[in-house]
Amino acid sequence: MENTAYCAIIPVYRHEGTVEAVAKEIIKKGLHVFIVDDGNTPEAKKVLEDIAQRIPEITLISYAKNCGKGYAVSKGIEAASEAGFSYAIQVDADGQHDLGALEFFVKASKKHPGNLIAGFPQYDESVPKSRENGRKITNFWIAIETLSFDIPDAMCGFRIYPIEPTLPVIRKLSDFRMGFDIEILVRLKWRNVKMNFYPIQVRYPENGISNFRMVRDNISISWLHTKLFFGMVFRLPILLLRKIKKNG
Repeated sequence: MENTAYCAIIPVYRHEGTVEAVAKEIIKKGLHVFIVDDGNTPEAKKVLEDIAQRIPEITLISYAKNCGKGYAVSKGIEAASEAGFSYAIQVDADGQHDLGALEFFVKASKKHPGNLIAGFPQYDESVPKSRENGRKITNFWIAIETLSFDIPDAMCGFRIYPIEPTLPVIRKLSDFRMGFDIEILVRLKWRNVKMNFYPIQVRYPENGISNFRMVRDNISISWLHTKLFFGMVFRLPILLLRKIKKNG
């Protein structure tokens, strides 16, 4: 599946113990990997540096302060653009995504050039109910913010970004932490970037490390939806016109 147009980006915070296995699975598919060290501890940084030194298909991006998953993905996309890649595949570092689906997703991207390709999660019994219910609430608000049901899931971190239309959106984001996956899809939708969603198996590893903070992140996501709602109101004439043209 080797293709120089595609690369993978793995944001890493507190998952230095699992990221190497994830990266190696991706490299087997012929893809270069950008690992983004999102302000880990000195000990974790050494682990990531060792991985990058041993595996030539890995480029390590590192900075001192933890700035959030979205910031890490954004830095990865910028680096991928500078390196000449056209598409960036976002993958979580904890191993929750079924990387066996990677080849299918790349084929789907080639079939729909310029589109964003994203995972529609298929959960097993390991998914926490609080996270599952939170997704349902978010998907409700996404439908309002985009005036459509074109985004069936906005929180799955397995997706392929077309880099060219994504770069200007990154510069307008307000949430670079847990709201990143939501906000970037809404703003790409506002820019009329087409999207395709496909099922992917997602599991929550036993004794896995979660960076989600229930109170802080839920408040942050709620505030994000408020801002996106009013952003939708501001863009309402344009969104309605697009919808009329699409249906007419």
